[in-house]
Amino acid sequence: MTENTLFIAGDWGTSNLRLYLCEYKPAPGGKGASDHNKTTSKILDTRFGPGISQITNDFEDKFFNLAQDWLNLHGALPVLLSGMIGSTLGWKDAPYLSCPVDAKQIADGRVQFEARGIQFSILAGLRTRNPLGTPDVMRGEELQMLGWLRSQEIAVKRKLFALPGTHNKWTLVEDGVITNFLTAFTGELFSLLRSNSILVTEDNTISFNTDVFMDAVHNVAKMGQAQLVHALFSTRSKQVLGEMASTDALSYLSGLIITADIMGAKDLFGETDSVTIIGEPTLAQHYAKVFDHFGVNNDCCNPADIAIAGYEAIFEQLLLSNN
Repeated sequence: MTENTLFIAGDWGTSNLRLYLCEYKPAPGGKGASDHNKTTSKILDTRFGPGISQITNDFEDKFFNLAQDWLNLHGALPVLLSGMIGSTLGWKDAPYLSCPVDAKQIADGRVQFEARGIQFSILAGLRTRNPLGTPDVMRGEELQMLGWLRSQEIAVKRKLFALPGTHNKWTLVEDGVITNFLTAFTGELFSLLRSNSILVTEDNTISFNTDVFMDAVHNVAKMGQAQLVHALFSTRSKQVLGEMASTDALSYLSGLIITADIMGAKDLFGETDSVTIIGEPTLAQHYAKVFDHFGVNNDCCNPADIAIAGYEAIFEQLLLSNN
């Protein structure tokens, strides 16, 4: 593995498809997967397409319509896909792997097949019995976990991750192994209340009011045994009584939901020295503000960079298995 090698990576979710033409660049004298910190991959080009919810079983055509020019230029390239494309509603069913699971098991658990002379690999999702004692699943986020684990020189003793989005995934890593995770309905709840409730009468998407957001953080922090359902109506009452402008309702609602999410996870997973946030920068910063309020050390990772490291790990497995 001494020459640069190209591959195609794809995050194919419910709503969107993001395809990346990637270049794998092993360092001189690199040792492959056992020396992963000496390799770097970079994105050469990007394509965007529809998610699986917008496709009626013609996944193969959709992929080749987007990637054919890359294949014409560079020849047959291996393709690595993650996300809902591996669900029962996607192209191929990639069965869930049960936690605890490590990076190698995630890579080895991929489903492989061939289409039009191209080798495809789809990453399997993860399943667990979460800290609430209920069944839980993730599909796509495990790629980011794989990328983060790959970036570590030594096994991490204990690390909690927040992956905010439509469904926030709280993920616990112990000694380099994903031991458990929990799904929070944060993003979708925010969207539903924003569009279909009396809490938001003026949908202000232009400005985010940090002071109002932090007011919500303080209010949830003082709730004690109360729950989010007891606090949500204050978004309405503060507007009615003139304590908050209607244009700030979204900022306040966001603060309520994110803080309740974080407080619940802290109780369920126990105290932690630090939390790593992997998510879209603006949303990640909202989570960081709340962690700062509670005195929890935190750092934010770019999800695209982390994901590419995960794809790189899988691609390296392919190279090793072919040698």
